[in-house]
Amino acid sequence: MRRAAEEPPGRNGTVMPTTLSPPARAPGPPWPLRALAGAAAAVLLAGCGAPAGRRDGARDAGAAFERALAAADHRAACALLVPATRARLEQDESKPCPDALPGQHLPQGGAVRTTEVYGRQALLKLTADTLFLSQFRGGWKVAAAGCTPRGEQPYSCTVEGQ
Repeated sequence: MRRAAEEPPGRNGTVMPTTLSPPARAPGPPWPLRALAGAAAAVLLAGCGAPAGRRDGARDAGAAFERALAAADHRAACALLVPATRARLEQDESKPCPDALPGQHLPQGGAVRTTEVYGRQALLKLTADTLFLSQFRGGWKVAAAGCTPRGEQPYSCTVEGQ
């Protein structure tokens, strides 16, 4: 660090700087680029994997939904749907969710193969189905079920909300 040029002592004997030189710049890219690179690294590290609790919670909710469907417990399956998804199903079918869900002919998804969590959203790929989930204060709920990939297009889902 450079020292400021000094004036002769003042009335009190204190030395006052006349000019200050800017601090020496660290070698490397300008600070905005270093800050951007640091922020990008933080985002990448944070996105490398959701905390195990969130991932497990999403997987467990998806598995519970699949168990309820397999047991023909449509009331329990409906309780695991996102409110908007349940409302859309009831509106489209003009009947309560437990009565409307069997008519959707959802596949028996089987075991959860992969769980991907992105913030408060999750994608569960099962043996024979794909589920999308959203996290609420009370836990994870199924936002869409009976989903099939369509290449570069969004998934096509049998049951989904707005």
